[in-house]
Amino acid sequence: MDAKTLLLTAQRHRDKSDYTGAGRLLKKAIKIAEGGGDQHLYIECLISYADTQRMTGNYKTATLGYTRAAAEAAAAAAEEAALDAALGRALSERALGNWQDALREITKTAERYAELGDSAGAAFSTWALAGTLRIKGDINGAIAAFTEAGGMFSALNDASGTGYCQCGLGGAYRVKGLYDKSLHSYTTAGNIFSATKDRFGTAYSHCGIGNAHRMMGRYAEGLRHLNAAMRTYERIGDIVSSSYTLWSLGMLKLMLTDVISAERYFKSAAERFKKTADVRGSIYADLGVCQVRYLQGRPYGPPLSRAIKNADAYVLSLESCHAAKLGSIIDNTSTECCNTLGINELNGTIPLNIP
Repeated sequence: MDAKTLLLTAQRHRDKSDYTGAGRLLKKAIKIAEGGGDQHLYIECLISYADTQRMTGNYKTATLGYTRAAAEAAAAAAEEAALDAALGRALSERALGNWQDALREITKTAERYAELGDSAGAAFSTWALAGTLRIKGDINGAIAAFTEAGGMFSALNDASGTGYCQCGLGGAYRVKGLYDKSLHSYTTAGNIFSATKDRFGTAYSHCGIGNAHRMMGRYAEGLRHLNAAMRTYERIGDIVSSSYTLWSLGMLKLMLTDVISAERYFKSAAERFKKTADVRGSIYADLGVCQVRYLQGRPYGPPLSRAIKNADAYVLSLESCHAAKLGSIIDNTSTECCNTLGINELNGTIPLNIP
């Protein structure tokens, strides 16, 4: 097959959430397209391959791929492709914990897409901005940006983009403590993804619905949706989102005081977070293990200290707040971090139901 055919075939694999299969095809396409005379096709293959690496948690490989694509696009005076590569690289850096650099890059690309009149690029970069604001701990800003991006995707009749914005809203609402709104957003997303037959999106919405139920104390319903998400993630070979689903299952089991199962889920999640170098995920895993050990009367200090250290090192204010809240419960002290971030106060006992 020629490079163009391989690229189109890979896209069909991506549409079926087969990112690993798409990546294999795109590696072949890159080799064929390099020096083949069509520089724009070569750049498109580079970006698409980097996308598959980002979706499968290979963030460092993705970063290198996007950097290479950006350089090729700059040499070819292909500005919009260069912006696409820069945005992908920022998302990869964000996943590695470098959200501050990512925020600057995403803000720049969003402004430039708007100047160029690239509506699709502007919508995607606004969605990326919203997710980065959530990581920053600016939950109200994230809600506003996800809402804006959703409107932009809707105007483009982009059902997929609209669905992912609803998922983003669902997550931001959950963190803020608006669990009914979170459930509504994730349910809306699930309906969209069911209609478009998006397996990854459907699993994502199941995970969000499960977490909304978990936060409302509806553990049986939460477990049903989280297990549904996990089954799909395992089928499509996802490691990134499945890590957070495992952690969510651990939290749900913790709330049911099934600490043995909870620890098993937290450790499984931690292994995957380590594999993808996901600092935020590792913090959440440590906060879960800390609670298990506390409830079992085992030494809980090391995972809590590690979570605090990493949250502070990467300036993750939301995760720092969760760690501070957990520490304050253990030490019988108080913290005002929830008020500072504008999120609802969590329950003041262990197990602490972290959203």
